[in-house]
Amino acid sequence: MEQATLRLGILGFGEAGFRFAKDFAQAGVADIVVYSRTAAKAAAGDAVYERAKEIGVQLAKSPREVAKRADLIIALTPGRSVIPVLRSIRKHLRPEQIYVDASSAAVTTMERAAEMMNGSARFVDAAIMSPVPLNGIKAATVASGEYAEQFRTLMTPYGMNIKVVGDKPGMASAMKLIRSVCIKGLSAVLLESLEAAQRYGVLEAAAADIAESIDERPFTQNMNRYVCGTAMHAARRVHEMADALALLRSLGSSTRMTQATRSKLDDVAQMGLREKFSAREPDSIAAVMEAIVAVTGSSDPGKGAGAPG
Repeated sequence: MEQATLRLGILGFGEAGFRFAKDFAQAGVADIVVYSRTAAKAAAGDAVYERAKEIGVQLAKSPREVAKRADLIIALTPGRSVIPVLRSIRKHLRPEQIYVDASSAAVTTMERAAEMMNGSARFVDAAIMSPVPLNGIKAATVASGEYAEQFRTLMTPYGMNIKVVGDKPGMASAMKLIRSVCIKGLSAVLLESLEAAQRYGVLEAAAADIAESIDERPFTQNMNRYVCGTAMHAARRVHEMADALALLRSLGSSTRMTQATRSKLDDVAQMGLREKFSAREPDSIAAVMEAIVAVTGSSDPGKGAGAPG
């Protein structure tokens, strides 16, 4: 499969599918075919039809048509559609085709999809890590599976920003979900903190102070400080969070995230990490996480974690 003759199929023509199709067309992919249930029914004058015409891509009437006309297929569908979409197209795929599922889905869903593929095509699990509306095909993307490197090699010249993170399907999706634990959790913590600031009448000052404390050094350093510092000072921070909880309750503010923080810090304090590291702050995140996993037990990540519209 050569870049100059790449035939690209896209499953799903919503926000992400449209932006990818548009960007790939502008990047020089001359042969792009798109399928979604809505697009398959579109006729001249319909919004979907006109959008496809505007960017120079062709609308397919069925998944079978996409399979017949494309060498590499990217699925950009809702997570709940991963398996139904694969069922609709699997029997029409060819072993030399690359089928990339970039839907936001559970790890187990991607593992199941890879098992279902079973040689029908070359399956790649991909996860888009930054907003498509802002970045399009340049959005940071991680990929995993036996054929992830081939996917990266083929699509990088067109502007995709792909990092291969493992050879097992599900690893890329796991990366996205693991990051979401932090990023979405941070959003929830900020909402709770700033609600209390609003109730107490110090919103502007508190928001500026929080931003300044994070902006004062690169986040890599902040992350190391948060993790390694907590290993040493979890017990003291449990008491600090108890005081924070008392304040939030007095304000009638939400406390769910603060309670969870106090509970997590208490768990860490009970692990005896301060003693393990002889009361000296460890010099790496890896040392802390290895110690935590040693206390709590480990599992094999390879065994998993727990039609387009």
